Amino acid sequence: MTAVLRVVNGQRAGEQVRVRPSEALSIGRSGESDLQLLGLGVSRFHCVVEDHGGELVIADLNSSNGTFVNGQRVKRQPLQEGDQIEVGTIKLVVERTPGRSTPPPACKFTDSGRADTQVVPVAALAEAAARPRPTQEANGSIRRHLVALEKVHRAISAEERPARLMAVLMDTVLDVLSAERGFLLLSDKEGDLRPQVIRVGGAARSDALLPLSRSIVTECIERRASVLCKDLQLPVPEALGDGEAAGLVRAVMCAPLEAGDHVLGALYLDAAAGRQRFDEQDMELLSAITRHAGLALHRVELVDNLERLFVGAIETLVAAVEAKDIYTYGHSARVSKLGRRIAEGMGLSEAEQEKVKLAGLLHDIGKIGIPEAVLSQRGRLTDDEWAYVRSHPQIGESIIRQMGSDRIIELCQLVRHHHERLDGSGYPDGLAGSKIPLGARILSVADAYDAMRSNRPYRSPFSAPEAIAELRGNAGRQFDPDVIEALAALRAEPRPASGTHEQ
Repeated sequence: MTAVLRVVNGQRAGEQVRVRPSEALSIGRSGESDLQLLGLGVSRFHCVVEDHGGELVIADLNSSNGTFVNGQRVKRQPLQEGDQIEVGTIKLVVERTPGRSTPPPACKFTDSGRADTQVVPVAALAEAAARPRPTQEANGSIRRHLVALEKVHRAISAEERPARLMAVLMDTVLDVLSAERGFLLLSDKEGDLRPQVIRVGGAARSDALLPLSRSIVTECIERRASVLCKDLQLPVPEALGDGEAAGLVRAVMCAPLEAGDHVLGALYLDAAAGRQRFDEQDMELLSAITRHAGLALHRVELVDNLERLFVGAIETLVAAVEAKDIYTYGHSARVSKLGRRIAEGMGLSEAEQEKVKLAGLLHDIGKIGIPEAVLSQRGRLTDDEWAYVRSHPQIGESIIRQMGSDRIIELCQLVRHHHERLDGSGYPDGLAGSKIPLGARILSVADAYDAMRSNRPYRSPFSAPEAIAELRGNAGRQFDPDVIEALAALRAEPRPASGTHEQ
């Protein structure tokens, strides 16, 4: 569920904060929280709200006074629209993001009268495309099909995220088929069709109230057939005057999005009949495009689901490691989020940001191989105990390599080298300068910053300015100065005078 949290009372009353997909929204008294709440009973890091594949979940972070949903204290609880959350004396309400989860007016289904309509099974369209045509027509048609398919293939083949793939697909299809409006519809878990992407071109109505034909979409899905209607009569919405009726005569094409034996949804295109006359070759082309697009969409959705499951498994494993020490609980999640934001601020690509994010979750996974007595040691460590602790990057790398995923193995070097130092005095390999992967240098800064900002039994947490000053005092020796300044920019900390570092 795409949602926002609305603050009901306190200094931030009325403010709304969006819960972003696949990220944790941290809530607490600390200025490091994504949603800082100042009120009685609010812990520094009180709770997190996460969107797991559309399901909103709240988890308490061992807060002193607990987290409550609808009056009941919870440890981990799914959230629904309208739920009331209490964090100390501060109350929040879960609200759905407007216009995100339900079909907008542009996707109003209606029954319609149809004239001059063709319903052709997809297999028949493929056969028709292969039949000989007069040479001149064949050459022009084949060239147009190849150019269009190549354009669509280039547009969607590099996309790895479902939302981005669907958006690029729709933009490209509207261009190659000269349609005015496009709707990409997918079936939800209940079997209802929901619009995922809606495009209204410059020649279409700006208010986007023209409805879709339910009968055409239903016929397309149920018969797994492409539908071409050159002269569709749509009823006039109440919001439009009778004089607008002529604008509701539409030329329509609709083709199923399929993956094997499964129909994912449909692609619906239309235009004013007086401006655009779709023909059988247009329908052949749309059918060819949707065959490729359905498989591509199925592929990226499978990959996306697997990644969500994998990240969930990682988070569970990390939580099990961090449960050994209440003082480090949530540390890896915070390093992961901060590392990604630093990478973003430094202009790294989205793929590189994702690597830093995942490596941040995994950076201390090697501590699962360290004796608990050593991890819980509050005094000075012996040489042997310190050697145990210093071995956790190598243990972490070994664990990751055994996971067998090519994508995860790419994270090995970031996990192995997050304790290297710029001057070469770090561990485990004594790398120096640019030989340390940039992602590892980012995690080194994020790791140290979060450690300083966290409470420990032997000291109070540093303030944000104090922590950044400490990092700057070790810039060029332990930490990368560019990474430190990217972090400082996130925290709105001014740079020190040129040529100096704070001590």
